[in-house]
Amino acid sequence: MARAAVEVRQATGADVDDLLALYSSARHGREAAGAAADQVRDRLLRALDGDEVRVLLATVAERPVGYALLTAAPLLPLTTSTGPSIEHLHVLPQSRRRGVARALLARAATLAHAEGAEQLCCTVAPDDREYTRYMAQLGFAPVVVRRAVALPVLRRRLLVDAAVAPQHAGDVLAHRRSLRERLARGAADTQPIPAVAEEVPLARTATEPPPAGGRRPRRVRSVPSGF
Repeated sequence: MARAAVEVRQATGADVDDLLALYSSARHGREAAGAAADQVRDRLLRALDGDEVRVLLATVAERPVGYALLTAAPLLPLTTSTGPSIEHLHVLPQSRRRGVARALLARAATLAHAEGAEQLCCTVAPDDREYTRYMAQLGFAPVVVRRAVALPVLRRRLLVDAAVAPQHAGDVLAHRRSLRERLARGAADTQPIPAVAEEVPLARTATEPPPAGGRRPRRVRSVPSGF
């Protein structure tokens, strides 16, 4: 029995529930990989109504099996190369190795070529080795590396550098208080141990008899042990 053909079409607002189910499948088991599905619904509806985002939906026997989300923004703002970028591409595990991903990529390439694009880009998660290997076999090569950081983490690390001034009065006070505490701890750690005074014999009075032999003892000047 022949396999059913893979069909790819541009998704609309009527496909939002199917797309959310595919999105949930793509994010399942990946900690903090994206927002929850119920938080994506409104964004997805707005994206489907706009022109900057397009979603391609793959179906087999009218059953959704994969999707690709494309953006029209250039890879770098100042470059002359144009072309859409595949931000998400996912195929259900039970429907893989059946040409679904190739059908989605072929449709994306056709759209890019029709619009006069010079290239097609994709976004790959750093821990997704299977997807990285698959795209590399098709000719996708590394172009740029984009990193992200949580704002509280970035601000905390910037404040470590004394040359970076905080922007708010509360941050200024906290920064000064932390600096005073560090200086106080440093002074306590480097404070020298008090010197123990050595007992120095008092000068001999004229009435005290000289020691035997007629020689007076040498006086040794004491030096504090802390120097």
